[in-house]
Amino acid sequence: MCLLGTFQFLLPAISLIMASAQDICNHEPKTNTCNIVPCGLPGSNGLPGRDGNQGSKGEKEDPGQRGMIGPPGKAGPNGIKGEEGPLGPRGLKGDKGEIQELISLKAQMTALQEEIRILQAFINKYRKVMILSGIRTVGEKWFVVATPEGTFEEGKKLCSQNGAPLAVPQNARENGALQELAKQFGKNIYLGISDERTEGKFQNQNGQTVSYTNWASGEPNGGRKENCVQFYINGQWNDKHCEEKWLIVCELEAVP
Repeated sequence: MCLLGTFQFLLPAISLIMASAQDICNHEPKTNTCNIVPCGLPGSNGLPGRDGNQGSKGEKEDPGQRGMIGPPGKAGPNGIKGEEGPLGPRGLKGDKGEIQELISLKAQMTALQEEIRILQAFINKYRKVMILSGIRTVGEKWFVVATPEGTFEEGKKLCSQNGAPLAVPQNARENGALQELAKQFGKNIYLGISDERTEGKFQNQNGQTVSYTNWASGEPNGGRKENCVQFYINGQWNDKHCEEKWLIVCELEAVP
């Protein structure tokens, strides 16, 4: 009885609400359908409907712009090794290889050759100066004019002070070098030999008998009065007394 009373009480209210909703719908703009759900209480969603029929295929449009290149993908497995190709033409022969020690040695030799070239240029440059100064070189011997004139004893003393003896040519080449000095200065030269110790036996200042001579015809012939040797401008020798003053030439040996 209680529920029935309550239902009878709600029935007029429901009718009133429905009437109000009907009135609202009648005043809204007309559309194809009138969905009364918004006008009433919200309901629950129904089950999905069936798929519609497939539509017709659309027309093909122009392709779009090419997109950016994506990152490289993972490398695939190695392929099967191909067959060996034909042998190519033989190349040109390369330069012979050199070990490091040989390269270093060649560099040192090049540097040494350059030093020799510079030294040779220096010698050639000052050779003329040496000649004008009264110097002649023969092999490893140097003939140097010490003074334009002096006696035999003065010449020995002057050369000795410079650690050298008076000049004594040992062969024709050295004799020719002394002749050039005699011609250059226009004077005869004292040679560093005499027969003061033993008459007729000419020795150098060390007491050794000379092995090379170039006596003029009929010389030596002075006897006891002529114990020294005079070197003529023509390159020949003559025994003479030792008090005259002639060109003094010392000889220097190259230091080994």
